[in-house]
Amino acid sequence: MLDYIRSNAQSFGVKVAFAIIILVFMFWGVGSLTDGGSSNVVAKVNGEAITAQQFEQAYQRAAEYAMRNDPSLTREALVQQKLGRQVLNELISAQLIRQEAARVGMTVSPEEMHYVVSKLPAFQDAQGKFDPEAYKRAIEAQRMSVAEYEQGLADSILRDKVMRTVAGSAWAAGGEARKYYDFLTQQRAVEYLYLPAADFAASVKPTEEELGAWYEAHKAELASQPRVEVEYVAVAPESLVRPESVSAEAALKWYEANKQRFRQPEQVKVAHILVPLAENAPEAAVKQAMEKAARIRSEAEKGDFAAVADANNGPNAAGPGGELGWIQRGQTVKPFEDAAWALQPGQISEPVRSQFGLHIIKMEDRKDASVQPFAEVEAEVRATLAKQEGVEKVNDVLDSLIGDNINNRPLQESAARAGSYKDADGKDQPLLKAERTGLVGQAELQKALGISDEMAASLMKAPANSPVDTALEAGDRYLVVRVLTSEPSTTPSLDQARDRVMKALVAEKALQAAMGKATALRKAMTDGQLPAEDAARVQSADLTRDGALAGFVPNPVMNQVIFRAAPQTWIDQAFSVYEQEDSSKCGALLCRVTAVEQPKADGWAGMENLLTELVQRKRVEGMYQTFMRMLEQKAKIEVYNSRVLESAGI
Repeated sequence: MLDYIRSNAQSFGVKVAFAIIILVFMFWGVGSLTDGGSSNVVAKVNGEAITAQQFEQAYQRAAEYAMRNDPSLTREALVQQKLGRQVLNELISAQLIRQEAARVGMTVSPEEMHYVVSKLPAFQDAQGKFDPEAYKRAIEAQRMSVAEYEQGLADSILRDKVMRTVAGSAWAAGGEARKYYDFLTQQRAVEYLYLPAADFAASVKPTEEELGAWYEAHKAELASQPRVEVEYVAVAPESLVRPESVSAEAALKWYEANKQRFRQPEQVKVAHILVPLAENAPEAAVKQAMEKAARIRSEAEKGDFAAVADANNGPNAAGPGGELGWIQRGQTVKPFEDAAWALQPGQISEPVRSQFGLHIIKMEDRKDASVQPFAEVEAEVRATLAKQEGVEKVNDVLDSLIGDNINNRPLQESAARAGSYKDADGKDQPLLKAERTGLVGQAELQKALGISDEMAASLMKAPANSPVDTALEAGDRYLVVRVLTSEPSTTPSLDQARDRVMKALVAEKALQAAMGKATALRKAMTDGQLPAEDAARVQSADLTRDGALAGFVPNPVMNQVIFRAAPQTWIDQAFSVYEQEDSSKCGALLCRVTAVEQPKADGWAGMENLLTELVQRKRVEGMYQTFMRMLEQKAKIEVYNSRVLESAGI
């Protein structure tokens, strides 16, 4: 239950993904599909066009983003899941938000953009400082321009601003969070009768016709996946020049010329305890929160601040012990910053209110502004210079490798010409080396090489012994690739697959027989009682709302029925269930609720802050969705170009 709550309790803030598709609220059925528009326009929102190019780029990035997160996804699956409709609706929503923001004079300033970008770890160097080169590389690795990324980021910030403005009046009543806790943590005591499908397998005797019919219906499942083996050399600037090859003199000279990069601003190390409180909370709630904060501060003054923080902070409030680590000016909201910088090490602040609630801050340490000495950053400087030198060599090395590859020279020999270095044991190690994937399918190939789905699909189609005549981009490195072996997909004949078909069909029919038996038992019950023989096999277990019954795989449909069922009555339907230890083992299950078990009161204290935040978030999301529906209903939304949209499954 806690995992479920945490997954739904992310705090508000700017959420940035490399996909241009960043809005999370989707609205279905907007506009009407016609073919009356320009061939280069897929939609118009109050007269402003969304072009086919914008849609196709957004769809491509959304698809790649989805498949990187779930390599089992295919293009066909995304079409079936209506990804195109989601992308189009998100683009329309983004346009509506931009228009509404413009109407009320809401903008995103360059300072806001810089602040958000500078705080993203992907764009920081080893010292946690914003690195313009890392920023550019990370964006280019996603095949986006800086302008495209910053437009997407601006949309995200703007959406967040609009959301905060719209939802400013949202407030959850004090008892809502407790009711939600009771709802989530209530349990059912369940009695169940399990009929394993294996008990019915011996009586299943498939006919030849049934085997043939099952085979024809499941040919795609029986077919082998195409596989390839590729050999590749990975080339990155940092792999071409080792940091230890940079002389101390060169490193020191560069350090002296670039000291500003190592300037550390004044920092403070702080911990805090957060008492959640909405910005627009009513006076009674504010008073209650202030009393709670004063009580917590008194405990922290008298005892162990870290222990008090752990006992009172929600999961998203801070790290263990309330730790926030070292912070600089501008990294926190102004009320928090002012209070933190006014403290001396060891002091604890009075409760400080921000838009997040009431903070009780402890100053742990302070660092004055300084420049890191060369000795501390020498390794970083050497790595920077080595990479710069490597960047200058990349093109020549790639040209040489690609030329050798096209001319069928062994990649291992070509890689060896890049040179070597001495490892810690004094042994020579190559700067570059050729590696092989082994025979793999498309998903494994994509994961092994770190390339896009399109690149992997192209390699899967290549014949054996095919050199790729260009370098493939794979994040911050390039790959020179040769397809060594190519195995196409093949479908076995019925005779070849007979054992697999027989096993699958017997299992299928055995489960059907178990379900039939369970259904018959339920219908034959008199006075709600099972026959004595079956009653002796009844077992019992407790069930949480989103949990698993006994040792079976969680079944959301069954759980829903159980939690709606009246106690002491066998549920009218049988459920097919699968065993957690071996999902190939399954059967039919009859069950009844014997008792409704109320939540334990002692669990509420540890969940109060988290659930209060979650309920408030749901209220805010509801208000925001209502606002977006209002914008949609007032807008003139026209959707064109069915050819482009149909290709994306719309």
